[in-house]
Amino acid sequence: MRMQLQYAQSATVPIYISEIKGHDNDLFERQILERGDVQSRSTNVKGDMTEWMVREPEWYNLCADIIQNHIIFLSGEINVNWDVFAVWGANYKMGDYTIYHAHMPSIFSFCYYPKADRGASPLVFPDIFANDSIFSITPYEGQLIIFPSYLKHGVPSQVAKGKRMVISGNIIARYD
Repeated sequence: MRMQLQYAQSATVPIYISEIKGHDNDLFERQILERGDVQSRSTNVKGDMTEWMVREPEWYNLCADIIQNHIIFLSGEINVNWDVFAVWGANYKMGDYTIYHAHMPSIFSFCYYPKADRGASPLVFPDIFANDSIFSITPYEGQLIIFPSYLKHGVPSQVAKGKRMVISGNIIARYD
């Protein structure tokens, strides 16, 4: 028996938006810039992107903060150990963008903005509508966004000369 599933774009989707303080955003900026474009624009990110798994202690501390203090607002209190599977950085210059994509089979994905000037391109979720327009979030320095990994998302072309730097990652569940 074949079943037809229908996708409803109007469904409510939990997206967590907060601000994180206490991390050295200037250091994150230097670390992203020092790495340059390791991926050679071969991924969905058409900007300077680091390796997939940055192994800096400060990045581990950021990931631990997200797991310990923020993921519960999306996951609820369940008996699972959350783990950041991959973490990378990106630096967007004028004209850089990210092609729409999702991060399955991860459970959650996150974006943390160590640097984001006024006019930085938003994070866009094309399948979510709010007030009759596509839902997007304009980043600011210190902002954290966590969302289900199945959500398609992207970044339009950076039109401002200002900074737009992001540390992104994927979160998986590890059961005992």
